[in-house]
Amino acid sequence: MSLIYERPDDYDLEHLEDDDDIEFYGRLFRKLAPSVTIELGCGTGRITVPLAELAALKESQVIGIDSSKKMLDKAGERLAEASEGARKSAQFLEADMRSWCPEHPADLVIVPCASVSHLLGLDDQLRLWRTTYENLRAGGRFVVEVQMPDLAELAESQTRPARSLSEIDRDISDDDNKSRLLRYKTTSYASNEQKAGVRFLYERFEGDVSVERYIDDFASHVYFPRELQLLFIHTGFEIESIIGDYRGRPLTPSSRIMMVTGRK
Repeated sequence: MSLIYERPDDYDLEHLEDDDDIEFYGRLFRKLAPSVTIELGCGTGRITVPLAELAALKESQVIGIDSSKKMLDKAGERLAEASEGARKSAQFLEADMRSWCPEHPADLVIVPCASVSHLLGLDDQLRLWRTTYENLRAGGRFVVEVQMPDLAELAESQTRPARSLSEIDRDISDDDNKSRLLRYKTTSYASNEQKAGVRFLYERFEGDVSVERYIDDFASHVYFPRELQLLFIHTGFEIESIIGDYRGRPLTPSSRIMMVTGRK
């Protein structure tokens, strides 16, 4: 498990300015009006709780599923600060996204934030897709979000001798708490496995003083567009849409993310 998932406060600071995905999944929820929504890899409830606020208006249910107890504890704290309606509409479950089973079938299952990239093997990926298919109602949707491959970045590690570019890819400040988080990133790539070795160096500041630095290494599967579509098709889904950003625009060579929606 990635170290950042053991540090939910830093995770929330890391995503402090990420509002576009919350707005996207909110629009999707309002459009589909699901009775039961499940978010896999829900983390600290950054997306789950806003969806629960919408669910309270529809008397529907939102379930956040994650394998990290620390992240779920933080999600529970976030939910405790939400409205009474949201608290009644949401729940969090500690479970593996490859093998979850809700009390009632879902109408909508989402996997934001490229969480499926933690599944490195095809067997694990197929388990997730099949489990989701089994736990969806007929007509239900499965929405998967991943990063589009940055071929220029990945190619650097294929040179001889290999190189890994280092960049500051996040610089987030929380003015209320006078804290700041810098995240440096390097990536290596094993093309035969479609596996990226990602190293994050985090540096946290209180005011202008650096108070902590730590390294987080993890492996990430690199999904390509047709591969992602085949996972849906092979497990029985009909491809409903493929988009390249949170505004719903088509996937293009310059898209930073890719979202595929499959319908049962």
